[in-house]
Amino acid sequence: MGQHHQTPGSALWGPVADDMFSPLKREVAAAENISRPALTYFQDAFMRLKKNGLAMTSLAVIVFVTLAGVVGPVFFPKSEGGVAYENQQNSHDINQGPTRGESLLIVDDFAAVPVDLVDPNYDLAAPLRAPGDLLPPQNFRIDGAATVDGVHLVWDTAPGVSGYAVYRLLVTPSDRIKLSDLADGTIERGLNIAELTDPAQHAVFDGMGLDPSESYLYSVVAFVDDLNTGQRSYGARAAVLETKLINTIKLSDAQTIYPKAAVGETVRGRAHLFGTDGLGRDVLARMVKGTRVDMLLALLVPTLCIFIGLIFGAFSGLMGGKIDNICMRLVEVIDNFPDLLVFIILQVAIGKGVLSLVVALTAFSWAGFARIVRGEVLRMRELEFVQASRLLGAPIKRLISHHIGPNLLGLIIIAWSARIPGVIASEAFLSMLGLGLEQPTPSWGNVVFDAARRLQVNPIQFFLPASVLGITLLCFYLLGDSMRDAFDPKLRGRT
Repeated sequence: MGQHHQTPGSALWGPVADDMFSPLKREVAAAENISRPALTYFQDAFMRLKKNGLAMTSLAVIVFVTLAGVVGPVFFPKSEGGVAYENQQNSHDINQGPTRGESLLIVDDFAAVPVDLVDPNYDLAAPLRAPGDLLPPQNFRIDGAATVDGVHLVWDTAPGVSGYAVYRLLVTPSDRIKLSDLADGTIERGLNIAELTDPAQHAVFDGMGLDPSESYLYSVVAFVDDLNTGQRSYGARAAVLETKLINTIKLSDAQTIYPKAAVGETVRGRAHLFGTDGLGRDVLARMVKGTRVDMLLALLVPTLCIFIGLIFGAFSGLMGGKIDNICMRLVEVIDNFPDLLVFIILQVAIGKGVLSLVVALTAFSWAGFARIVRGEVLRMRELEFVQASRLLGAPIKRLISHHIGPNLLGLIIIAWSARIPGVIASEAFLSMLGLGLEQPTPSWGNVVFDAARRLQVNPIQFFLPASVLGITLLCFYLLGDSMRDAFDPKLRGRT
Protein backbone atom coordinates (compact mmCIF):
# COMPACT_ATOMS: atom_id res chain seq x y z
CA MET A 1 0.00 0.00 0.00
CA GLY A 2 1.12 3.51 -0.60
CA GLN A 3 3.46 2.43 -3.38
CA HIS A 4 3.74 4.44 -6.55
CA HIS A 5 4.19 2.88 -9.93
CA GLN A 6 6.95 4.38 -12.02
CA THR A 7 6.19 4.35 -15.69
CA PRO A 8 7.81 6.14 -18.61
CA GLY A 9 4.98 8.64 -18.51
CA SER A 10 5.00 9.14 -14.74
CA ALA A 11 6.86 12.34 -15.09
CA LEU A 12 4.03 13.65 -17.22
CA TRP A 13 1.09 12.23 -15.29
CA GLY A 14 2.39 12.17 -11.79
CA PRO A 15 1.86 9.52 -9.13
CA VAL A 16 -1.37 7.42 -9.16
CA ALA A 17 -3.03 6.83 -5.82
CA ASP A 18 -4.38 3.39 -4.91
CA ASP A 19 -7.83 4.71 -3.98
CA MET A 20 -8.45 5.62 -7.60
CA PHE A 21 -8.83 1.88 -8.36
CA SER A 22 -11.55 1.10 -5.79
CA PRO A 23 -14.17 -1.53 -6.92
CA LEU A 24 -17.41 -0.26 -8.48
CA LYS A 25 -20.35 -0.54 -6.15
CA ARG A 26 -23.25 -2.48 -7.74
CA GLU A 27 -26.83 -2.14 -6.66
CA VAL A 28 -28.51 -5.55 -6.82
CA ALA A 29 -32.04 -4.10 -7.07
CA ALA A 30 -31.13 -1.94 -10.05
CA ALA A 31 -29.54 -4.92 -11.80
CA GLU A 32 -32.83 -6.78 -11.65
CA ASN A 33 -34.77 -4.01 -13.43
CA ILE A 34 -36.02 -4.92 -16.94
CA SER A 35 -35.02 -2.36 -19.53
CA ARG A 36 -38.16 -3.01 -21.66
CA PRO A 37 -41.40 -4.93 -21.10
CA ALA A 38 -41.23 -8.67 -21.67
CA LEU A 39 -42.76 -9.65 -25.00
CA THR A 40 -44.05 -12.99 -26.18
CA TYR A 41 -43.03 -14.41 -29.54
CA PHE A 42 -46.19 -13.19 -31.26
CA GLN A 43 -46.15 -9.78 -29.58
CA ASP A 44 -42.60 -9.20 -30.78
CA ALA A 45 -43.49 -10.37 -34.31
CA PHE A 46 -46.54 -8.14 -34.59
CA MET A 47 -44.63 -5.17 -33.21
CA ARG A 48 -42.04 -5.55 -35.99
CA LEU A 49 -44.77 -6.10 -38.56
CA LYS A 50 -46.46 -2.82 -37.61
CA LYS A 51 -43.21 -0.96 -38.26
CA ASN A 52 -43.24 -2.13 -41.89
CA GLY A 53 -45.12 0.57 -43.80
CA LEU A 54 -45.43 -1.51 -46.98
CA ALA A 55 -46.98 -4.37 -45.05
CA MET A 56 -49.47 -2.08 -43.35
CA THR A 57 -50.43 -0.50 -46.68
CA SER A 58 -50.95 -3.94 -48.23
CA LEU A 59 -53.03 -5.02 -45.25
CA ALA A 60 -55.17 -1.88 -45.51
CA VAL A 61 -55.85 -2.58 -49.22
CA ILE A 62 -56.80 -6.20 -48.50
CA VAL A 63 -59.09 -5.18 -45.64
CA PHE A 64 -60.71 -2.49 -47.79
CA VAL A 65 -61.34 -4.91 -50.67
CA THR A 66 -62.71 -7.54 -48.31
CA LEU A 67 -65.03 -5.09 -46.55
CA ALA A 68 -66.22 -3.80 -49.93
CA GLY A 69 -67.21 -7.33 -50.89
CA VAL A 70 -68.94 -7.99 -47.57
CA VAL A 71 -70.69 -4.65 -47.05
CA GLY A 72 -70.91 -3.26 -50.59
CA PRO A 73 -73.82 -5.40 -51.90
CA VAL A 74 -75.98 -4.12 -49.03
CA PHE A 75 -76.04 -0.70 -50.73
CA PHE A 76 -76.91 -2.02 -54.20
CA PRO A 77 -80.25 -0.89 -55.65
CA LYS A 78 -83.16 -3.19 -54.93
CA SER A 79 -83.47 -6.24 -57.12
CA GLU A 80 -86.11 -6.19 -59.84
CA GLY A 81 -88.23 -9.24 -60.53
CA GLY A 82 -86.08 -11.39 -58.28
CA VAL A 83 -82.89 -10.58 -60.25
CA ALA A 84 -80.02 -9.19 -58.17
CA TYR A 85 -78.60 -5.84 -59.27
CA GLU A 86 -75.23 -7.28 -60.32
CA ASN A 87 -77.05 -9.69 -62.67
CA GLN A 88 -79.53 -7.22 -64.18
CA GLN A 89 -79.14 -6.97 -67.95
CA ASN A 90 -79.78 -3.82 -69.94
CA SER A 91 -79.55 -4.04 -73.71
CA HIS A 92 -79.21 -0.23 -73.86
CA ASP A 93 -76.00 -0.22 -71.82
CA ILE A 94 -73.99 -2.90 -73.60
CA ASN A 95 -70.19 -2.45 -73.49
CA GLN A 96 -70.33 1.03 -72.02
CA GLY A 97 -67.22 2.72 -70.67
CA PRO A 98 -67.00 4.18 -67.17
CA THR A 99 -69.72 6.76 -66.60
CA ARG A 100 -71.02 8.77 -63.66
CA GLY A 101 -74.55 8.57 -65.00
CA GLU A 102 -75.55 9.56 -68.53
CA SER A 103 -78.69 11.24 -69.83
CA LEU A 104 -81.44 8.78 -70.76
CA LEU A 105 -84.66 9.35 -72.67
CA ILE A 106 -87.65 7.76 -70.97
CA VAL A 107 -89.68 5.54 -73.30
CA ASP A 108 -92.77 3.45 -72.80
CA ASP A 109 -92.24 -0.11 -71.62
CA PHE A 110 -94.05 -1.50 -74.65
CA ALA A 111 -93.34 1.03 -77.39
CA ALA A 112 -94.90 0.10 -80.72
CA VAL A 113 -92.71 -0.43 -83.78
CA PRO A 114 -93.43 2.25 -86.44
CA VAL A 115 -95.53 0.99 -89.35
CA ASP A 116 -94.10 0.85 -92.85
CA LEU A 117 -94.97 3.93 -94.85
CA VAL A 118 -96.46 3.25 -98.28
CA ASP A 119 -97.27 5.96 -100.80
CA PRO A 120 -100.86 5.28 -101.97
CA ASN A 121 -100.43 7.55 -104.99
CA TYR A 122 -97.30 5.84 -106.31
CA ASP A 123 -97.58 4.99 -110.03
CA LEU A 124 -96.64 1.34 -110.31
CA ALA A 125 -97.28 1.40 -114.07
CA ALA A 126 -94.57 3.99 -114.76
CA PRO A 127 -91.77 2.67 -117.00
CA LEU A 128 -88.58 1.61 -115.25
CA ARG A 129 -85.58 3.85 -115.53
CA ALA A 130 -82.33 2.71 -117.06
CA PRO A 131 -79.70 1.75 -114.42
CA GLY A 132 -77.56 4.70 -115.39
CA ASP A 133 -80.46 7.12 -114.85
CA LEU A 134 -81.21 6.07 -111.26
CA LEU A 135 -80.98 8.97 -108.84
CA PRO A 136 -80.55 8.76 -105.05
CA PRO A 137 -83.83 8.99 -103.12
CA GLN A 138 -84.62 12.52 -102.02
CA ASN A 139 -85.26 13.91 -98.54
CA PHE A 140 -83.58 11.01 -96.73
CA ARG A 141 -84.13 11.60 -93.00
CA ILE A 142 -84.83 10.09 -89.58
CA ASP A 143 -88.43 10.18 -88.36
CA GLY A 144 -88.43 10.92 -84.64
CA ALA A 145 -85.48 10.33 -82.35
CA ALA A 146 -82.68 7.92 -83.22
CA THR A 147 -82.48 5.78 -80.10
CA VAL A 148 -80.95 2.45 -79.17
CA ASP A 149 -84.44 0.97 -79.50
CA GLY A 150 -84.44 1.67 -83.21
CA VAL A 151 -84.02 4.19 -86.01
CA HIS A 152 -86.97 4.97 -88.31
CA LEU A 153 -85.59 5.92 -91.74
CA VAL A 154 -87.83 7.76 -94.21
CA TRP A 155 -87.32 9.10 -97.77
CA ASP A 156 -89.38 10.28 -100.73
CA THR A 157 -90.40 7.75 -103.34
CA ALA A 158 -88.78 7.88 -106.77
CA PRO A 159 -90.71 7.01 -109.95
CA GLY A 160 -89.56 4.25 -112.30
CA VAL A 161 -87.72 2.06 -109.76
CA SER A 162 -88.24 -1.52 -108.57
CA GLY A 163 -87.31 -0.89 -104.94
CA TYR A 164 -84.72 0.37 -102.51
CA ALA A 165 -81.74 -1.09 -100.66
CA VAL A 166 -80.85 0.28 -97.22
CA TYR A 167 -77.38 -0.09 -95.69
CA ARG A 168 -75.84 0.58 -92.28
CA LEU A 169 -72.15 1.21 -91.66
CA LEU A 170 -70.58 1.18 -88.19
CA VAL A 171 -68.19 4.09 -87.64
CA THR A 172 -65.48 4.14 -84.97
CA PRO A 173 -63.76 7.33 -83.73
CA SER A 174 -60.59 6.42 -85.61
CA ASP A 175 -62.41 6.08 -88.95
CA ARG A 176 -62.20 9.03 -91.33
CA ILE A 177 -65.03 8.47 -93.73
CA LYS A 178 -66.41 11.14 -96.03
CA LEU A 179 -70.12 11.08 -96.73
CA SER A 180 -69.39 11.85 -100.36
CA ASP A 181 -67.30 8.67 -100.68
CA LEU A 182 -70.11 6.65 -99.17
CA ALA A 183 -72.67 8.24 -101.49
CA ASP A 184 -70.55 7.53 -104.57
CA GLY A 185 -69.95 3.93 -103.56
CA THR A 186 -66.20 4.49 -103.33
CA ILE A 187 -66.22 2.62 -100.03
CA GLU A 188 -68.34 -0.28 -98.85
CA ARG A 189 -71.75 0.81 -97.62
CA GLY A 190 -71.80 -1.77 -94.83
CA LEU A 191 -74.54 -4.13 -93.72
CA ASN A 192 -77.60 -4.51 -95.96
CA ILE A 193 -80.41 -4.17 -93.44
CA ALA A 194 -83.32 -4.07 -95.89
CA GLU A 195 -84.09 -4.84 -99.52
CA LEU A 196 -87.52 -3.34 -100.30
CA THR A 197 -89.14 -4.72 -103.46
CA ASP A 198 -92.21 -2.48 -103.16
CA PRO A 199 -91.28 0.88 -104.73
CA ALA A 200 -94.23 2.54 -102.98
CA GLN A 201 -92.73 1.77 -99.57
CA HIS A 202 -90.46 4.60 -98.46
CA ALA A 203 -89.57 3.82 -94.83
CA VAL A 204 -87.76 1.13 -92.86
CA PHE A 205 -87.21 0.58 -89.14
CA ASP A 206 -83.76 -0.54 -87.99
CA GLY A 207 -83.71 -2.00 -84.51
CA MET A 208 -81.13 -4.73 -84.94
CA GLY A 209 -78.09 -4.81 -82.64
CA LEU A 210 -77.67 -1.09 -82.11
CA ASP A 211 -74.88 0.01 -79.76
CA PRO A 212 -75.28 3.41 -78.06
CA SER A 213 -71.53 3.88 -77.88
CA GLU A 214 -71.17 3.77 -81.67
CA SER A 215 -72.05 6.05 -84.58
CA TYR A 216 -73.74 4.81 -87.74
CA LEU A 217 -73.88 5.90 -91.38
CA TYR A 218 -77.10 5.01 -93.22
CA SER A 219 -77.46 4.98 -96.97
CA VAL A 220 -80.38 4.17 -99.30
CA VAL A 221 -80.02 3.46 -103.01
CA ALA A 222 -82.67 2.72 -105.66
CA PHE A 223 -82.53 -0.32 -107.93
CA VAL A 224 -84.33 -1.72 -110.94
CA ASP A 225 -84.98 -5.35 -111.91
CA ASP A 226 -84.76 -6.48 -115.53
CA LEU A 227 -88.13 -8.05 -116.31
CA ASN A 228 -86.59 -10.48 -118.80
CA THR A 229 -83.41 -11.65 -117.05
CA GLY A 230 -84.30 -10.81 -113.46
CA GLN A 231 -80.97 -9.09 -113.05
CA ARG A 232 -80.93 -6.37 -110.39
CA SER A 233 -79.06 -3.13 -111.05
CA TYR A 234 -78.36 -0.57 -108.35
CA GLY A 235 -77.99 3.17 -108.73
CA ALA A 236 -74.50 4.63 -108.73
CA ARG A 237 -75.27 7.16 -106.01
CA ALA A 238 -77.02 6.81 -102.67
CA ALA A 239 -78.59 9.15 -100.18
CA VAL A 240 -76.63 9.08 -96.90
CA LEU A 241 -76.91 10.42 -93.37
CA GLU A 242 -74.97 10.04 -90.10
CA THR A 243 -76.53 9.55 -86.69
CA LYS A 244 -75.52 9.20 -83.05
CA LEU A 245 -77.95 7.16 -80.99
CA ILE A 246 -79.76 8.42 -77.91
CA ASN A 247 -79.75 6.03 -74.99
CA THR A 248 -83.13 5.24 -73.45
CA ILE A 249 -84.59 3.82 -70.30
CA LYS A 250 -87.95 2.13 -69.81
CA LEU A 251 -90.54 3.98 -67.79
CA SER A 252 -90.72 1.27 -65.11
CA ASP A 253 -86.94 1.30 -64.70
CA ALA A 254 -86.83 5.09 -64.55
CA GLN A 255 -89.49 5.16 -61.85
CA THR A 256 -87.32 2.99 -59.61
CA ILE A 257 -84.83 5.87 -59.61
CA TYR A 258 -87.22 8.80 -60.00
CA PRO A 259 -90.76 7.86 -58.88
CA LYS A 260 -92.36 10.80 -60.73
CA ALA A 261 -90.64 10.14 -64.07
CA ALA A 262 -92.79 10.29 -67.23
CA VAL A 263 -92.40 9.23 -70.87
CA GLY A 264 -90.48 11.76 -72.99
CA GLU A 265 -88.46 13.19 -70.10
CA THR A 266 -84.69 12.98 -69.88
CA VAL A 267 -83.20 11.68 -66.64
CA ARG A 268 -79.75 10.79 -65.44
CA GLY A 269 -79.18 7.06 -65.18
CA ARG A 270 -77.18 5.10 -62.64
CA ALA A 271 -73.43 5.49 -62.57
CA HIS A 272 -71.26 2.65 -63.89
CA LEU A 273 -67.77 3.50 -62.62
CA PHE A 274 -66.23 0.41 -64.26
CA GLY A 275 -68.57 0.45 -67.26
CA THR A 276 -70.85 -2.37 -68.35
CA ASP A 277 -70.23 -5.77 -69.93
CA GLY A 278 -71.59 -7.41 -73.06
CA LEU A 279 -75.00 -7.95 -71.44
CA GLY A 280 -75.30 -4.46 -69.98
CA ARG A 281 -74.47 -5.55 -66.41
CA ASP A 282 -72.55 -3.25 -64.08
CA VAL A 283 -68.92 -4.47 -63.97
CA LEU A 284 -68.14 -2.81 -60.62
CA ALA A 285 -71.17 -4.41 -58.99
CA ARG A 286 -70.12 -7.82 -60.29
CA MET A 287 -66.57 -7.30 -59.04
CA VAL A 288 -67.80 -6.26 -55.59
CA LYS A 289 -70.14 -9.24 -55.32
CA GLY A 290 -67.47 -11.56 -56.73
CA THR A 291 -65.10 -10.49 -53.94
CA ARG A 292 -67.05 -12.69 -51.55
CA VAL A 293 -66.36 -15.80 -53.59
CA ASP A 294 -62.72 -15.04 -54.32
CA MET A 295 -61.83 -14.04 -50.77
CA LEU A 296 -63.48 -17.18 -49.47
CA LEU A 297 -61.48 -19.32 -51.89
CA ALA A 298 -58.27 -17.30 -51.37
CA LEU A 299 -58.36 -17.74 -47.58
CA LEU A 300 -59.95 -21.15 -47.20
CA VAL A 301 -58.17 -23.21 -49.88
CA PRO A 302 -54.55 -22.29 -48.91
CA THR A 303 -55.39 -22.78 -45.23
CA LEU A 304 -56.75 -26.27 -45.86
CA CYS A 305 -53.81 -27.16 -48.10
CA ILE A 306 -51.26 -26.03 -45.50
CA PHE A 307 -53.10 -27.75 -42.65
CA ILE A 308 -53.23 -31.09 -44.46
CA GLY A 309 -49.70 -30.76 -45.83
CA LEU A 310 -48.26 -29.83 -42.41
CA ILE A 311 -49.82 -32.79 -40.64
CA PHE A 312 -48.98 -35.29 -43.38
CA GLY A 313 -45.42 -34.04 -43.98
CA ALA A 314 -44.58 -33.75 -40.28
CA PHE A 315 -45.98 -37.21 -39.56
CA SER A 316 -43.97 -38.71 -42.41
CA GLY A 317 -40.74 -36.99 -41.37
CA LEU A 318 -41.03 -37.87 -37.68
CA MET A 319 -41.94 -41.51 -38.25
CA GLY A 320 -39.21 -42.18 -40.82
CA GLY A 321 -38.42 -45.63 -42.17
CA LYS A 322 -41.01 -47.57 -44.17
CA ILE A 323 -43.84 -45.26 -43.13
CA ASP A 324 -41.90 -42.30 -44.53
CA ASN A 325 -41.27 -44.13 -47.81
CA ILE A 326 -44.93 -45.10 -48.18
CA CYS A 327 -46.11 -41.56 -47.42
CA MET A 328 -43.71 -40.01 -49.93
CA ARG A 329 -44.68 -42.45 -52.69
CA LEU A 330 -48.31 -41.51 -52.04
CA VAL A 331 -47.41 -37.80 -52.22
CA GLU A 332 -45.62 -38.35 -55.54
CA VAL A 333 -48.66 -40.08 -57.03
CA ILE A 334 -51.00 -37.34 -55.84
CA ASP A 335 -48.67 -34.53 -56.94
CA ASN A 336 -48.43 -35.95 -60.48
CA PHE A 337 -52.13 -36.67 -60.89
CA PRO A 338 -53.69 -34.52 -63.69
CA ASP A 339 -55.41 -31.56 -62.03
CA LEU A 340 -57.88 -31.04 -64.86
CA LEU A 341 -59.08 -34.63 -64.65
CA VAL A 342 -59.61 -34.21 -60.90
CA PHE A 343 -61.61 -31.04 -61.49
CA ILE A 344 -63.85 -32.73 -64.05
CA ILE A 345 -64.46 -35.79 -61.85
CA LEU A 346 -65.30 -33.66 -58.82
CA GLN A 347 -67.57 -31.38 -60.86
CA VAL A 348 -69.51 -34.40 -62.10
CA ALA A 349 -69.66 -35.94 -58.63
CA ILE A 350 -70.47 -32.82 -56.60
CA GLY A 351 -71.80 -30.36 -59.16
CA LYS A 352 -70.87 -26.77 -59.84
CA GLY A 353 -70.63 -24.30 -56.99
CA VAL A 354 -68.35 -22.89 -54.33
CA LEU A 355 -68.14 -26.22 -52.46
CA SER A 356 -66.96 -28.10 -55.52
CA LEU A 357 -64.35 -25.41 -56.20
CA VAL A 358 -63.01 -25.65 -52.64
CA VAL A 359 -62.79 -29.44 -52.84
CA ALA A 360 -61.29 -29.40 -56.34
CA LEU A 361 -58.65 -26.79 -55.52
CA THR A 362 -57.74 -28.44 -52.20
CA ALA A 363 -57.92 -32.13 -53.14
CA PHE A 364 -54.34 -32.67 -54.30
CA SER A 365 -52.79 -29.21 -53.93
CA TRP A 366 -51.41 -29.97 -50.47
CA ALA A 367 -48.94 -32.59 -51.72
CA GLY A 368 -46.20 -30.14 -52.70
CA PHE A 369 -46.27 -28.45 -49.31
CA ALA A 370 -46.20 -31.84 -47.56
CA ARG A 371 -42.92 -32.67 -49.33
CA ILE A 372 -41.37 -29.35 -48.20
CA VAL A 373 -42.50 -29.86 -44.59
CA ARG A 374 -41.14 -33.40 -44.57
CA GLY A 375 -37.69 -32.15 -45.62
CA GLU A 376 -37.67 -29.53 -42.86
CA VAL A 377 -38.82 -32.05 -40.28
CA LEU A 378 -36.01 -34.44 -41.22
CA ARG A 379 -33.61 -31.63 -40.40
CA MET A 380 -35.36 -30.45 -37.26
CA ARG A 381 -35.94 -33.85 -35.67
CA GLU A 382 -32.21 -34.15 -35.02
CA LEU A 383 -32.13 -30.88 -33.07
CA GLU A 384 -31.68 -31.04 -29.31
CA PHE A 385 -35.04 -29.65 -28.23
CA VAL A 386 -36.93 -32.13 -30.43
CA GLN A 387 -34.79 -35.05 -29.24
CA ALA A 388 -35.35 -33.98 -25.64
CA SER A 389 -39.11 -33.90 -26.10
CA ARG A 390 -39.09 -37.35 -27.69
CA LEU A 391 -37.01 -38.77 -24.86
CA LEU A 392 -39.51 -37.34 -22.39
CA GLY A 393 -42.26 -39.27 -24.17
CA ALA A 394 -43.95 -36.43 -26.09
CA PRO A 395 -46.42 -37.85 -28.64
CA ILE A 396 -46.23 -36.94 -32.32
CA LYS A 397 -49.24 -34.64 -31.97
CA ARG A 398 -47.42 -32.53 -29.37
CA LEU A 399 -44.19 -32.53 -31.35
CA ILE A 400 -46.03 -31.14 -34.37
CA SER A 401 -48.11 -28.55 -32.51
CA HIS A 402 -45.50 -27.32 -29.99
CA HIS A 403 -42.13 -27.77 -31.71
CA ILE A 404 -42.32 -28.44 -35.43
CA GLY A 405 -45.23 -26.14 -36.30
CA PRO A 406 -44.03 -22.93 -34.59
CA ASN A 407 -40.55 -23.30 -36.07
CA LEU A 408 -42.04 -23.66 -39.54
CA LEU A 409 -44.22 -20.59 -39.17
CA GLY A 410 -42.16 -18.51 -41.62
CA LEU A 411 -42.34 -21.29 -44.21
CA ILE A 412 -46.07 -21.69 -43.62
CA ILE A 413 -46.73 -17.97 -44.10
CA ILE A 414 -44.71 -17.88 -47.33
CA ALA A 415 -46.51 -20.93 -48.73
CA TRP A 416 -49.89 -19.57 -47.68
CA SER A 417 -49.38 -16.17 -49.32
CA ALA A 418 -47.87 -17.73 -52.47
CA ARG A 419 -50.84 -20.06 -52.88
CA ILE A 420 -53.44 -17.26 -52.94
CA PRO A 421 -52.68 -15.95 -56.47
CA GLY A 422 -52.73 -19.50 -57.79
CA VAL A 423 -56.16 -20.14 -56.28
CA ILE A 424 -57.72 -17.09 -57.94
CA ALA A 425 -55.97 -17.88 -61.25
CA SER A 426 -57.22 -21.47 -61.07
CA GLU A 427 -60.76 -20.24 -60.50
CA ALA A 428 -60.48 -18.07 -63.62
CA PHE A 429 -59.07 -20.98 -65.63
CA LEU A 430 -61.88 -23.27 -64.54
CA SER A 431 -64.43 -20.59 -65.45
CA MET A 432 -62.88 -20.37 -68.92
CA LEU A 433 -63.36 -24.13 -69.35
CA GLY A 434 -66.91 -23.99 -68.04
CA LEU A 435 -65.95 -25.83 -64.83
CA GLY A 436 -66.09 -22.86 -62.47
CA LEU A 437 -69.06 -21.01 -61.07
CA GLU A 438 -72.15 -21.06 -63.22
CA GLN A 439 -73.37 -17.82 -64.72
CA PRO A 440 -74.68 -15.43 -63.65
CA THR A 441 -72.87 -15.91 -60.31
CA PRO A 442 -70.01 -13.38 -60.41
CA SER A 443 -66.40 -13.94 -59.45
CA TRP A 444 -63.25 -12.03 -60.27
CA GLY A 445 -62.12 -14.76 -62.60
CA ASN A 446 -65.20 -14.92 -64.81
CA VAL A 447 -65.60 -11.12 -64.83
CA VAL A 448 -62.02 -10.57 -66.05
CA PHE A 449 -62.17 -13.45 -68.53
CA ASP A 450 -65.50 -12.26 -69.89
CA ALA A 451 -64.03 -8.77 -70.38
CA ALA A 452 -60.90 -10.19 -72.06
CA ARG A 453 -63.03 -11.58 -74.88
CA ARG A 454 -64.06 -8.01 -75.73
CA LEU A 455 -60.64 -6.44 -75.24
CA GLN A 456 -60.60 -4.87 -78.70
CA VAL A 457 -64.16 -3.57 -78.40
CA ASN A 458 -63.90 -2.06 -74.92
CA PRO A 459 -60.38 -2.29 -73.43
CA ILE A 460 -61.22 -0.30 -70.30
CA GLN A 461 -63.74 -2.98 -69.36
CA PHE A 462 -60.81 -5.39 -69.04
CA PHE A 463 -58.09 -3.17 -67.57
CA LEU A 464 -60.06 -1.86 -64.58
CA PRO A 465 -61.09 -5.27 -63.15
CA ALA A 466 -57.68 -6.72 -64.05
CA SER A 467 -55.99 -3.86 -62.18
CA VAL A 468 -58.05 -4.54 -59.06
CA LEU A 469 -57.20 -8.22 -59.32
CA GLY A 470 -53.48 -7.56 -59.85
CA ILE A 471 -53.15 -4.99 -57.06
CA THR A 472 -54.94 -7.27 -54.59
CA LEU A 473 -52.72 -10.24 -55.46
CA LEU A 474 -49.61 -8.05 -55.14
CA CYS A 475 -50.75 -6.88 -51.71
CA PHE A 476 -51.25 -10.48 -50.58
CA TYR A 477 -47.71 -11.32 -51.70
CA LEU A 478 -46.12 -8.27 -50.06
CA LEU A 479 -48.00 -8.88 -46.82
CA GLY A 480 -46.93 -12.52 -46.78
CA ASP A 481 -43.29 -11.62 -47.39
CA SER A 482 -43.39 -9.03 -44.60
CA MET A 483 -45.00 -11.51 -42.23
CA ARG A 484 -42.19 -13.95 -42.96
CA ASP A 485 -39.61 -11.33 -42.01
CA ALA A 486 -41.51 -10.47 -38.84
CA PHE A 487 -42.16 -14.03 -37.64
CA ASP A 488 -38.71 -15.46 -38.38
CA PRO A 489 -36.33 -14.56 -35.48
CA LYS A 490 -33.32 -15.13 -37.74
CA LEU A 491 -34.48 -12.21 -39.91
CA ARG A 492 -34.93 -9.79 -37.01
CA GLY A 493 -32.34 -7.35 -38.29
CA ARG A 494 -34.10 -6.88 -41.64
CA THR A 495 -37.19 -5.15 -40.28
